[in-house]
Amino acid sequence: MQPLVTIITPTYNRADFLPETIESVLNQDYPNIEYIVLDDGSKDGTAKIIASYQDRLTYLYHDNLGETATVNKGFELAKGDIICVINSDDPFFSMKAVSIAVECLAAHPDVLMAYPDWVLIDDKSDVLSRRELPQYTLENMITKRNVEIGPGMFIRKSTILKIGPRDSSIKYVGDLDYSFRIASVGKIFHIPHFLATHRVHGTSLSVSAKGPRMAQEVLSLGLKYIDAPSFPEHLKKNRNRILARWHL
Repeated sequence: MQPLVTIITPTYNRADFLPETIESVLNQDYPNIEYIVLDDGSKDGTAKIIASYQDRLTYLYHDNLGETATVNKGFELAKGDIICVINSDDPFFSMKAVSIAVECLAAHPDVLMAYPDWVLIDDKSDVLSRRELPQYTLENMITKRNVEIGPGMFIRKSTILKIGPRDSSIKYVGDLDYSFRIASVGKIFHIPHFLATHRVHGTSLSVSAKGPRMAQEVLSLGLKYIDAPSFPEHLKKNRNRILARWHL
């Protein structure tokens, strides 16, 4: 039997983009999906939109907690062997996204998480650019600093149980921190297909937060892993040089 895959969509006042995202999940060619939409206190037309899909997904509303707490709630609810978080404004790019990810994880049973290439889209879903990612390891993630893992990560439930939930103290780069945490305890795998999207628009969290606050979180992330026990021993002599890149 094909493993159950849980897709989690945290949403907050994204009624304009939510239908496209929901359709991108429901139209996947993979037959064994649990889809959970967690409404983090939306005041727009989200509930009305969900009503037309209520027999095809699980919808839960709660007062505003923030994205990290909402995702962690989804982790607790998820019944799947594999879990993927798809933000409400970042639809899947391919209808084969789930099936391709499942095949990759099945072929690499020692991998804790698999991540795809992704495309940057605008508010009209037009493609702005394509992000073809390398095969990351903890070592090159730390030394190169510019890590673009994020959209479309497929994580084994056993991995989440092992490392715990997302860090609630991180507001803007929680998914990036989570990828570092996974890479610090085991293997991650690059899926060489464009499966996911990241949307840029005027009200997106990543756009509105750019500046000192996001930069500080990124720097804190670098410090955290450079000084962690998992930091590769042979790189310690280059610590200051590596840290300079993170400061930059």
